Amino acid sequence: MTSDLQQHEPGLKVRDLMAPDPVVIHAESSLANAAESLAGYDVSGLPVVDQDGTVIGVISQTDIVRLRGGPIPMSGWHGLLVRDLMTHPAITVPASASLREAARLMTDHGVHRLVVVSGRNGAPVGVISESDIVREVAALTQED
Repeated sequence: MTSDLQQHEPGLKVRDLMAPDPVVIHAESSLANAAESLAGYDVSGLPVVDQDGTVIGVISQTDIVRLRGGPIPMSGWHGLLVRDLMTHPAITVPASASLREAARLMTDHGVHRLVVVSGRNGAPVGVISESDIVREVAALTQED
């Protein structure tokens, strides 16, 4: 007998669970701006874009916490930019990818979120996180 989870798996796509229209930050922005954006929008990571709007990295709460716990005192952060701390390259996924593919990318690359990009120009169109996938699994298992 096939479970509901197995029956739903083939049709679920990244576009079905992603948070659309992500808040992005430019690589040349200050770390203070990044921290304010993360806190203000209550998100754990931001896609980093270049001057053309193409995703080039991700800056996350983890990146800032690591810096805070590191040897550089906050007084030494002046002049640090998002590009200096971001994780790059960004791990991206097309909106048409399966959830299985997204989960595999997260696991293989040790990341908590993927930037969903447009196939045409690499512009960010969404973000999918581990939490999105876990919520979907929980919803499917409750249907049993």
